[in-house]
Amino acid sequence: MNKLTLTTPTQSVVAVLAGAAIMFGALEVYDSLAQFPPAVPWTLPAMLGLLGLSGLIYGLRIPKRLEEHKLSSQEAFVALVAGKAMVITGAVLAGCYAVYVMRYSGGWAAQTPFARIVSGSVTLLTALLVAGAGSLIEHNLVIKDPPDAETGHGEGAAT
Repeated sequence: MNKLTLTTPTQSVVAVLAGAAIMFGALEVYDSLAQFPPAVPWTLPAMLGLLGLSGLIYGLRIPKRLEEHKLSSQEAFVALVAGKAMVITGAVLAGCYAVYVMRYSGGWAAQTPFARIVSGSVTLLTALLVAGAGSLIEHNLVIKDPPDAETGHGEGAAT
């Protein structure tokens, strides 16, 4: 029987590397066309920041809701899936924008290079906030089981 488990650090690292590879490939396409990619619009880090903050607020409320038995199993499952999606999405975007910022931090030939570095860095930080909020949601959904009579030890299981 397959269990839905927490996102592992290995999965997060693979997501960061995948995002970095995607952005590297996209920047290579722009380089081969002798063009610059569009600058990051400020709406992207703003929306990621709102997503990350709302995830943090929700994640911080989970333990109290679990304690008071106000979190249904369906809501907990949806929250776990949303948390996993936030971790992976944030990790992929962090990898993308880490490459984007590194690419333009050395070369000032691009149009508005400072704006690219600043907006890319803010996007990178908000992507990390999204990943952190998703991880918080995941970890706050873990319920410590009492010791099992058969095995004699408890096991943390996602709700």
